Amino acid sequence: MSPAKRRKTGGADMKPKNKASERKPLPVTILSGFLGSGKTTLLRHILKSPDHGLRIAVIVNDMASVNVDANIISRSSNKPNSNGEVRVKEKMIQMENGCICCTLRSDLLVELARLAWSDQGFDHVVIESSGISEPQQVAETFTTELTEAMLDAEGLEPDEKEVFNKVAKIGGLKTIATVDTMVTVVDAFRFFSEFDTAEFLQDRFGREEVPDEDQRTISDLFADQIEFANVIIVNKIDRADAATLGRVKAYIKSLNPNAKLIEARYSKVDVREMLNTGVFNFGEAVASAGWLKSLHEMTVMDVHGKKRVAPKPETLEYGIGSFVYRARRPFDPLKLYRLIEGKFILLQDEAEDVDDEEDEEEDDGNDGSSESGKASTSGDDSDQESNDEDTPPIDDKQILENKRTSPYFAGLHRSKGIFWLATRPNQMGSWSTAGAMLTLGSEMPWFCCVSEEDWGADEATLKAIKNDFEGKWGDRRQEMVFIGEKLDVNAMTKALDLCLLSRSEMKKWEKVMLDKKLDDDEKEEILQEMWDDGYWAEWPRVQDEEEHSHDHSHDHGRHQHGQKH
Repeated sequence: MSPAKRRKTGGADMKPKNKASERKPLPVTILSGFLGSGKTTLLRHILKSPDHGLRIAVIVNDMASVNVDANIISRSSNKPNSNGEVRVKEKMIQMENGCICCTLRSDLLVELARLAWSDQGFDHVVIESSGISEPQQVAETFTTELTEAMLDAEGLEPDEKEVFNKVAKIGGLKTIATVDTMVTVVDAFRFFSEFDTAEFLQDRFGREEVPDEDQRTISDLFADQIEFANVIIVNKIDRADAATLGRVKAYIKSLNPNAKLIEARYSKVDVREMLNTGVFNFGEAVASAGWLKSLHEMTVMDVHGKKRVAPKPETLEYGIGSFVYRARRPFDPLKLYRLIEGKFILLQDEAEDVDDEEDEEEDDGNDGSSESGKASTSGDDSDQESNDEDTPPIDDKQILENKRTSPYFAGLHRSKGIFWLATRPNQMGSWSTAGAMLTLGSEMPWFCCVSEEDWGADEATLKAIKNDFEGKWGDRRQEMVFIGEKLDVNAMTKALDLCLLSRSEMKKWEKVMLDKKLDDDEKEEILQEMWDDGYWAEWPRVQDEEEHSHDHSHDHGRHQHGQKH
């Protein structure tokens, strides 16, 4: 391919020097967004724009075997621009039958390394991710840790292995290619419907594009794409009225306060907002989510005559705000379950049962076996089964309607945090909602249950961990951020408070926990006899987490409609 003739543009020259000895890391812009949001239109706009003067390499990722987006872009690449000039076709790399945030991450690393080392003089790379890609996982491709982890992967081709070794030797992909801008495109017209849905990715995109083991939901992925971007394009604003557009922008700001918002029709924006900006920072992106900021940016507010510690109010014009719920007593598991039951579609992370896996292997092909990857909807003990026979599963549509009319959760858009169950005293519960989807599980034990020498934290992190300790129960606590429109903070706080153990119940709980004759398993068994724990899936133990710590699958939960486990 012959070098492209540069167009002269006004202002600063965005083109970096390309002599090998002077090369800087190749800047990369990553485009994310759902199908129909306008990503491909945006990419075509970038390629046709006379405002950047860059030689761009394009990587287009499509889950299907036929890369439709790449074909569209290729057909339009040689068309004359508005000045009648025929532009030289950019380098086009198609990545099919997989997602660059997981199954094709190694392929993406190899292609980016080859582009960075190419003598064809590329100034910039633009990646159009598939609609189901998680931006953070794509960005992780540039980290040294991922390069080192991939070196140990099995099944690499010799030429791929050679590239990985070379990249690892120079300090990782980030030394030759770097994320310049992380862009997410959202459809202003469809924005709220992406949160008000019970769909999983497979429901919308089908089995051909989304494998059975991918249990992600539309709402969770949409939130992820918004929270990790540093530029968000609110597209199709001509299809939304002023009030809706205002709510959309306020909602986005509540999820990602630091992101730059750009309004657009037909994806037409100033391309200089996305190319050679040098603004993206991985650490800042990880910490930019609105729920995380709400935990740290606190102020004292007067809420109906009571002083409460809450995040600094923003976007109040549209009634969108957030608050943090905190408590130092455990939840009664049954009371908490009753509060959320029927208002959210529950996804519970479960511990994998080795015996069940062996049984599945032995019974492979048996028509009566349950679908792989799905949680059982009935418990193992007959009492639970008989109790549930009179309570049929709640339909997803009814759950969505229940949430819309709930006095506590109607306006809730996003929540995230940790929680403490009375019956699981050593495990930190994880809580995450996006729309009507609520994912529950446990990612780790409480730090107070682990030897300090095993925390593996630097000095700053160590200090932050110790700041969470209070009294004899260490860092065990309730700490959840709620973000939404016109939230009734008093009502939500009262509802959650009613799920806590009472003071008399707390004394009984402490008596069990302080009994030195009992080991941890015996204490947990007694606590589960005192409080009903049957509606909660079994959580992975610490050793299970360690065994699966390198698993990058998208099994983010199990779909469950209110049955006991």
